[in-house]
Amino acid sequence: RLAQHGVRNIAMYDLSHHHVSEMVSEAFRWSHLVFAAPTYNAGIFVTMENLLHDLTAHGLKGRRAAYIENGSWAPTSARGMQKLLEPLNWETAADTVTLRSALRQGQQEDLERMAAQLAESVKA
Repeated sequence: RLAQHGVRNIAMYDLSHHHVSEMVSEAFRWSHLVFAAPTYNAGIFVTMENLLHDLTAHGLKGRRAAYIENGSWAPTSARGMQKLLEPLNWETAADTVTLRSALRQGQQEDLERMAAQLAESVKA
């Protein structure tokens, strides 16, 4: 979706397959970051939580972020991710997208809106 909006430099990583130290290193390369995480025990899934703690500990400044949260009965991970990153004073680049277990009708539009907002922010 970002490429369709003219964003050319895009990378996607899965924290279940990439070590957190590699992700911290990669975060220093990008101006915009999208964090997508499921809600786990009313919080953030452990691997994402570890990454966010490390980014905060490294004092990574001057970034813009967007959030995608997932949860079946009470998705709350976006709020938790934002709270962990508060000390960095990052700007929010797009509206949060909330998924409930699986992508449902109407949520394609939410993702499209997020992509358009991110593309506009990247090009600014």
